[in-house]
Amino acid sequence: MKNEKYSKMLIPSILSVSLLTIMAPTAISPALAAIKDAFPGISATQAKLVLTLPTLVMMPMGLLSARLTTRFDKKKLLLIGMALFLVFGVAGGFVSNFKLLLLMRVLFGLGLGIMTPLSTSLIFDFAPDTNKRSKLLGIQGASNQLGGLVFMSLSGILASISWRYSFLTYAFVIVSMILTFLFMPSIPPYKADEKSVGNMKNKKMSKKILVLAFFAMMIFACYFVINTDLALFMDVERIGDAKECGYALSLMRIPAIIAGIMLAWIMRNLKDWTMPFATLIMASGYLIIAYSHSYDILMIGCLIVGLGGGFALPPISLYLPRIVTPRQRTLGVAIIMSVAQLGQFISPYYINIFVNGSTGDELRMRYVVSAITTVIIGFSVLVFTYTLPKKPLEN
Repeated sequence: MKNEKYSKMLIPSILSVSLLTIMAPTAISPALAAIKDAFPGISATQAKLVLTLPTLVMMPMGLLSARLTTRFDKKKLLLIGMALFLVFGVAGGFVSNFKLLLLMRVLFGLGLGIMTPLSTSLIFDFAPDTNKRSKLLGIQGASNQLGGLVFMSLSGILASISWRYSFLTYAFVIVSMILTFLFMPSIPPYKADEKSVGNMKNKKMSKKILVLAFFAMMIFACYFVINTDLALFMDVERIGDAKECGYALSLMRIPAIIAGIMLAWIMRNLKDWTMPFATLIMASGYLIIAYSHSYDILMIGCLIVGLGGGFALPPISLYLPRIVTPRQRTLGVAIIMSVAQLGQFISPYYINIFVNGSTGDELRMRYVVSAITTVIIGFSVLVFTYTLPKKPLEN
C-alpha cells in the first residue's frame, strides 16, 4: 500500500470513524441523571452501566474483529460495525424498560467493538511512514475529541428536552458510512500463505503488549471518571443541569483537540516523558474539579483535564510498533484498544474501591483518587519505555 494513490477523501473518511469511536459509549453522559430519574428503581452504579456496558462488550468483539481481518475485507467489516452502531445506538432512545435499554447498549457495543480497532489500524495500513503516522495519530486523537465536543454539546441540548433524544446523536454515523463506502478502497485480508498466518501463532506476540494494554486501560479509567461522574456530581452539588454538564464535557474537548494537533511536536521534544507530562496536567485538572464550588471553576478543571487527556491518550498506540512486528499490528491495536475501552467499564468500580457513595464529599474524593492514579500510571509508563527498543520492530 506504500506507493498507491488514494482519494483525498480517504483520510477524512478514516478520521470520521475516529470522531465516533472514543466518544460513543459516553456521548449520552449529560443524560445520565435524567436516565436515573426515568428508572427510579435503579442505583447510580446501575445507571452508569448505560455508559460502561458497551465497553465491556467491545473487548472480546475488538479481538474477534482483528481475527476477522485475516478472512474478510476491512472495509466490509467496518460498514457492518457502523450498521450495528446506527441501529442499536439510536434504538436506546425508544425503549421503556431498563433491562431492554442495557440490551441495546450491549448490541451497540458489538458494532463499536468492530469499529474501534479498525479506526486505528487503518492509519497503520495507509501511513507506513513513522513521522506521518505520528502526525495522523495525533490528528486522530484530535478527531476523537472533536467528536466529544460536538456530540456532548448536542447530547446535552437534546437531554434537556428528553433523555431519549440524546441517543439520536448516534445517527451521525450515517455520514461516516457514506464517506467510507464512497472513498475508502477495499482492504482484502493478507494472502493466507502459511508463513504469514504462522507469524501470528508461531512468532508469539511480546507479553509487553499486555503491560501496555494495562496502562492504556488505567489511563482510560481515570480519564472517563469525568464522563461517568460529572452529571451526578453537578446534580448533587447544584452546580448545573444536563445542558450545562453537556457544555462542560464538550468544551473540555477544545484543549484536547489542540493537544492532538500539537502531539507530534510534543513527542519530538519530550519523547518518552510525554506521558508523565500529560498525566500531571490531567491530575491538576481533577484536583480543581474536586475542590470546585462554582460552574466556572469546574469548567476550568474540565478544560485542563481535556488538555492532559489530549496528550495522554494517543501516545499509547505509538508505543505499539516498538513491541510488535508489522504483521502483528492489527491484532496489537485490537488488544490495546479493546483493553483500553474496558477502562471505561471498570472506571466506576475502580474508584468504588476507594470511595463508594454519592454524597458531595464522596463524589469530590473520586476525582482526587483519579488524580493520584493518573500520575502513578504516567510515571509507570515512563519506566516501562526504558524496557523497549528505540526503533520499531521489523518482520
